[in-house]
Amino acid sequence: MKKFFGYFVLIIVNYFLISLIILSFSIISLKNNKVYDLFWIKFVQKNLYFKTGFRNIFQHNSNCVKFDEELIYVPKEGVCNFSNPEFDTKLNFDEYRRLNLVDDEIKIDDEIIAVLGDSIAMGWGVENNETFAYYLQELTEKKVINLGVSSYGTIREIKRLKKNEYYDQIDTIIIQYHLNDYGENLNMDPKKTYSKNEFDKFFNSYQDKSNSFFVLLKIFKKTLRLSISHLNDLLFPEANKEVVNFNKHIDLIQNIISKNFMNENKKILVFTTVEPWERFEYNKLKEPQGFDFIEINFKKDHKFIIDDHPNKYGHKEIAKKINEFLFSN
Repeated sequence: MKKFFGYFVLIIVNYFLISLIILSFSIISLKNNKVYDLFWIKFVQKNLYFKTGFRNIFQHNSNCVKFDEELIYVPKEGVCNFSNPEFDTKLNFDEYRRLNLVDDEIKIDDEIIAVLGDSIAMGWGVENNETFAYYLQELTEKKVINLGVSSYGTIREIKRLKKNEYYDQIDTIIIQYHLNDYGENLNMDPKKTYSKNEFDKFFNSYQDKSNSFFVLLKIFKKTLRLSISHLNDLLFPEANKEVVNFNKHIDLIQNIISKNFMNENKKILVFTTVEPWERFEYNKLKEPQGFDFIEINFKKDHKFIIDDHPNKYGHKEIAKKINEFLFSN
């Protein structure tokens, strides 16, 4: 019995030491912009990336955004250098949109597709000619303008759209929706204006926590529990999927669209991306009024390793699915 207990203690101590080594290695590698698609390391790096100061955020970058009294912030015109451990990109904006720098000219008789959305639509982590808006323009052979802005909800996206100089030429609107848009859509007053002080408070709200002992301790505790939780996911993959009640999202989107596009002859498609660990539940027999809705399922190679945004292959998949829907309808 003593021998068994000794082996047990030895295993626990070794597991503790290995976990500590993994955490230390992950911190050092992230500081050197090295990311590894290895299960244990990937898990720790992802937690460090999102919960400490390793992640740069577009809307908290003074080189990328400026104050706007109607929208809190808008992208700055010109070039924004935006990088994180998995990418180093340049984003080009004019007053109204993200440019693709390949074919941005718009003629007076062009019919335009407008892309609205948050950081996914904007193209977080990909180059100007790697966004799904750009790929969709190639597939449809129609002008596609990218109005996506990181962290915008649907209300701000539509306000920005209606200020666009090409609004009357837009015949199709693609709205990329994310679950985290719900809170802003529910609570934001479309008529509210913002002060520079409110913008400054928002801009400075993101804090570097990379040196926080308690944050690192929490990540270390998660590392220790990792093997057990991973075994559970392998044995019961469907049971462990996050079930999302999407009915409230659909209802709120419909309310926003009906208020903003009543009696306008514009085709509207709303889509959301679904992760492998998610399952959306909603009344699919209840047809949305005034817009179409589709889900786009992501696979592992459609996203960065630790960043939760689609890479260029994910953007190609989004453009492909949207084009298929538009062509069939």
